[in-house]
Amino acid sequence: MEYQRVHFRGAALVVALDICSSSTIAESLILAGDFSCFVELITAIKHYLAAEQKAITFDPYKFTGDGWILLFSPSVDGEQLVAFLKRLCAFYAREFRRRVLPNLLHVPRVSGLSFGIDKGPIIDMKIYGQWEYISRALTVACRLQNAVGDKCGSPAYKALVTNVVFREQFSGSKDLKVSPASRVLKNINQDAPFRCREVTLLR
Repeated sequence: MEYQRVHFRGAALVVALDICSSSTIAESLILAGDFSCFVELITAIKHYLAAEQKAITFDPYKFTGDGWILLFSPSVDGEQLVAFLKRLCAFYAREFRRRVLPNLLHVPRVSGLSFGIDKGPIIDMKIYGQWEYISRALTVACRLQNAVGDKCGSPAYKALVTNVVFREQFSGSKDLKVSPASRVLKNINQDAPFRCREVTLLR
């Protein structure tokens, strides 16, 4: 199943997601002589995202090698967004255990997905026939995702969410574990601590 591209103009909510310990997993599988199961996992996620487009509208904007950048409407329904993220986490946990874990020579200390989420204005342009975007929200979401594990505790199935996204999309969800957070994001907020929320999506 192929996913469908969705073109956004003006603004977007950005979800940057990454596979935790992807380098460790890849190295272990290469040593074991069977990297194909990791390819199967990535393909399964791609097909899953395509199927999820029937439930919630988003653009699978970019595959980053060990994750994705997904774009949603800035007014996306919060309950639908949270439910999507929870389903994605549960799907990954199940597929990782089934496809990859039995083939690992060395099991990583952390496995799962981590997320960074922001929203704001975007500038769209076509490059080589494909829609590309420039946006501070893209930069912030990616740097938040990269910073999930900077403090104590596992980054698996956790999201760093900007306060505006939390207030407008996440605050109505009552069954989430949420805590105030701050990270230093290079060249963001003049390198002062960037205040956000840490949300646990799967426990």
